[in-house]
Amino acid sequence: MVRFVTDSRVRPTKKSPLLVIGAGLPRTATSSLQAALEELGFEPCLHMAQIIPHPDRMETLIEAAKEKDHQRRQKLIRQLVDGYETVCDMPAVFFLPELLEMYPEAKIILSTRPDATAWAKSCYSSLGFFFTRPFYLIGFLWKSDRLWYNMNMHILDWCKEKYGSNDPFNETMYGRHNDMVRTIAKERGREVLEFKAEDGWKPLCEFLNKAVPDSEFPKVNERRTFRVIKAILIAKGLLGWSAVGGVAWLGWKFIPSFF
Repeated sequence: MVRFVTDSRVRPTKKSPLLVIGAGLPRTATSSLQAALEELGFEPCLHMAQIIPHPDRMETLIEAAKEKDHQRRQKLIRQLVDGYETVCDMPAVFFLPELLEMYPEAKIILSTRPDATAWAKSCYSSLGFFFTRPFYLIGFLWKSDRLWYNMNMHILDWCKEKYGSNDPFNETMYGRHNDMVRTIAKERGREVLEFKAEDGWKPLCEFLNKAVPDSEFPKVNERRTFRVIKAILIAKGLLGWSAVGGVAWLGWKFIPSFF
């Protein structure tokens, strides 16, 4: 199974409160954090890898991102996160103020990278292609790809509105987002664990009141994953356009002679 392309997990049906909110930006080891939280028993954890392969979930996320009515927006967010005990990556980043209001007991974890410049370079390398016009054109025939591109355009709008920048992958935006998380949490009297994957189990387990596992801290290499995803989506898109071109050629070749 390739994360972000397929997802075999069954959507939870139980009604459980959200216990942990991972407020760190993408490419701050959010996938490793997801794996760690689930290993500690906080499962399932909602991550963008569980949203992008499902057009209905993507549509809910995009609709919530666009919604200006507070109550309607919260209803859509609840529809997205219901049944999950934890959430991280973009669902949490997009809707952090609402999630803190809706789940006042949830713990907040701000995942970070040791260096903001390294974070920005990692984002461009892994995610940059999915914000480009070629990605939109290549994947146009596939609903999931169109929705992914659409969501990324909302991310650009969100960055402009929140941080005054159309560039989601720069050191300034990284710092402003982390400061925003700290400010929002402080205003609500909420504690924040600032966490790097390099810190390992101990600070995370102490913050969540869990015993430290005997296993190594999870290391999910999403950079390699995104290289595979890019190749799969390009191949899938070109295959789709080849099929359309073949049908068009057959129509041009045989339909006039038929009539």
